[in-house]
Amino acid sequence: MKLIRSFLLLVASAFLLGGCESMEDRFSAVPPKVQVFNGDQVVVSAAALQAFKRLDFLVTRSKGRDLEAVSRIHTSAAFADSRQLTAKVHLSDVGPGKTEVELGLTEQVQSEHLGGTSQQTLRDHSFFQLYFTTLQQVLDEGGAAGAANKN
Repeated sequence: MKLIRSFLLLVASAFLLGGCESMEDRFSAVPPKVQVFNGDQVVVSAAALQAFKRLDFLVTRSKGRDLEAVSRIHTSAAFADSRQLTAKVHLSDVGPGKTEVELGLTEQVQSEHLGGTSQQTLRDHSFFQLYFTTLQQVLDEGGAAGAANKN
């Protein structure tokens, strides 16, 4: 009997500790995705605003080197939840005519099944690449230069 109890305790411990390797990823801070673009900060900032508009995001904050935008609220009757993405951008000069764009993405979910609202910073999401591609398109079109000159 002691042997079976010891064996079950050993197996249970192995299962519990088996997930410890991934626990650090779950609780560590999520670094933003970073990409460098050709253009000074003013031009890239104007292009970043335009990229959010093209992707149907509402810019909620635009101050200096920081931008924040939110997606529409997506409601699912099947899952009885609502979801919204919040994107935060920080711009940094990294050399003559080069600007680094840091993009962080958070998802808020409100669900009857989960008993309220939850928020999660996303590590991987298709929006990161979509946003950086759209930003590059705006810069290539030169549409941001006109907006930057108006300021």
